[in-house]
Amino acid sequence: MKKRLGLTVALIGVTAATLAFAQADVIVMRQQLMKANGQAAKISVGMIRGDIPFDAKVAAAVASSIGHDNAVFPDLFPDGSDKGETKAGPAIWSDNAGFRALSAKMSKDAEAAAAAAAKGKDAFAEAFKAVGANCQGCHEKYRQS
Repeated sequence: MKKRLGLTVALIGVTAATLAFAQADVIVMRQQLMKANGQAAKISVGMIRGDIPFDAKVAAAVASSIGHDNAVFPDLFPDGSDKGETKAGPAIWSDNAGFRALSAKMSKDAEAAAAAAAKGKDAFAEAFKAVGANCQGCHEKYRQS
């Protein structure tokens, strides 16, 4: 009986440690995803401003990357991942439906910008405005300063 109890306590300890590491890993994963989105946005804005030569294939690729990332982003906020080195705001969990809806909108708008890239820089720039607005809106509501 004592052996069984000791084994149970050890398993609970291992499970708790594994969950703590998993929460830290998911935080790092979402931070890396946001860094990648930031780089994609930087390239997009650079092309729009003329700092980087416009390339329709690159513009489409970086916008699609943002679209894909935002399609999966809400899944990187499981319960309990609000603790640790994160700037995720509490509204992500208290208004998860709103967070998911905004992320889905971002994904859709980014894919629309990717499609617009084939029509040229001006069309891409116009479509990418929605992506920028989504970034700002999400950070204002769902990110801690």
